[in-house]
Amino acid sequence: MTLVLDDHIQPLRVAVVGSDYVTNLGLSQLLNVAEEIVICGTPADSQETLELLREEPVDLVLVVAGMQQEPLAVACRTLARLPQPPIVVVMGNLPFTEAEELVFDGVSAVLHNNVIAQDLPVVLRMVHRGGALLVSDEARAALMARHTGHDVDQRTRCEALNSRERTVAIGIAEGLTNVQLASSMALSEATVKLLVSNIMNKLGVTNRVQIAVAITKAMSR
Repeated sequence: MTLVLDDHIQPLRVAVVGSDYVTNLGLSQLLNVAEEIVICGTPADSQETLELLREEPVDLVLVVAGMQQEPLAVACRTLARLPQPPIVVVMGNLPFTEAEELVFDGVSAVLHNNVIAQDLPVVLRMVHRGGALLVSDEARAALMARHTGHDVDQRTRCEALNSRERTVAIGIAEGLTNVQLASSMALSEATVKLLVSNIMNKLGVTNRVQIAVAITKAMSR
């Protein structure tokens, strides 16, 4: 996977949470080579992350699955429920059901270790700019195979989307940013933002990854 971003972008301030020394060293080496990434700190848990957020601005929190200090879901939920939450991204090979729960707890993306490799800095930048990432092809397949009342409800809600809203929702599920959607649909970015807001209201969700999950489920039948 190779993604291209605009030049002359502001550095993305990232905190890496929950990793052990070896993982932390590897992530630091991986991210430090990217000029657009600044590592603000490496807190061990959500409490240390809250302290870091009080001291300096952080754009994105990268939480490493398998953290030892506290349950992963608790850490993510604590950060996502802040009055002005940072973008929370989880990295790790998680079971689909756990990844889905994290998405609906407010996590913006779940990134599998074997998918990211050297593209991690670019992927983090894309998520920060509004891209929504489903966890993997296997996760998409799992979404489309589920048979629950929630899926039926989501299909009903998705049917209320107009054609432009549906196009935007599908684009979000494919990982497109607002800028990319605006370009492909010949709309202004402001109009796309309004459409995204309308979609969230109609689907009863609060972030772009939840839109991606909902529209994928709705298209499964």
